[in-house]
Amino acid sequence: MDRRKATWSGQTILVISLLSLVTIFFPYGWIAFIILLTLTVYQLLLRVIFTGPKKRSPPFSDPAWNLLTTKNGTEEVIGFINYAPKKTDLVVFIHGWQSSSERFTERMWIFRNRGFHTLAIDMRGHGQAPYTAEWTVGKVIQDTIAILEKVERENIRKIHFYGHSLGGFVSIGMHHDRYNGWWKDMYGTLMLESPMTAYSPILEQTTRKFSFMWPILRRIALHGFSKVHPEIGKLEWKDIDMPNWGLPQIPILLLQAKNDTKLGRFHYDLIMKQNLDVENHLIESLPHSRNRVNEERDKIILSWIKTKMI
Repeated sequence: MDRRKATWSGQTILVISLLSLVTIFFPYGWIAFIILLTLTVYQLLLRVIFTGPKKRSPPFSDPAWNLLTTKNGTEEVIGFINYAPKKTDLVVFIHGWQSSSERFTERMWIFRNRGFHTLAIDMRGHGQAPYTAEWTVGKVIQDTIAILEKVERENIRKIHFYGHSLGGFVSIGMHHDRYNGWWKDMYGTLMLESPMTAYSPILEQTTRKFSFMWPILRRIALHGFSKVHPEIGKLEWKDIDMPNWGLPQIPILLLQAKNDTKLGRFHYDLIMKQNLDVENHLIESLPHSRNRVNEERDKIILSWIKTKMI
């Protein structure tokens, strides 16, 4: 497991909490009590902000795809690859929160049956991927870049990404100038299904119990992220939302659940405000989750393949 950089372990928080109670019995102990209590509350808030998923979806198990693994530092990265028998494009699938590559099975077959290489990636703490102490999208992006270094790029013409929900946020973020690799020079198209395009409303929802502390929470979140990712440098609040998060200058297929009960329409509206090459679809029959097969969406995907990818 990777080392904590911004947060304390649960055991450490418990010890400090107990220690703060003991200090009140000493002269002027209330000063130490307030300091230790403040540190404890600060760490509890950080733990809320950087916690990983609380449950996992079933792991991917289709025998047509082979396990592909690599390391990002000390952490194992999990993917599933199926190579077509000839040089062709690669489609990379990135799932959403508390999902897994297994939920993409039917959509992966759509592309595999039309001659594409296909790769699905399990995010940290999802599917078969190991638990991570401090979960961030930045780590998932770095994992994705690491596993792309393992594919047989000599047999790849272009690379396309398909991101669902949080996976869309990962795919968009990879377009920021801070991230580079061979894949960036071979980018074809980006497919986003009911994507997340901003992190600030998600953080607000995650910490809604502490909404009265929202100005402080924003500082805590940014400070914690900078400690987890010192390589990125200092972030501003606007940097965690589109367009500062990423602005893909490639053809984009936007498949949006018209009645999105998970993310609503905020994220869709945000991407539509940008100056991008977007083919957008509001799909009445498409739910945010439980969407493995959707006839209306899948017909649009097939049309996209014929007009933009072949």
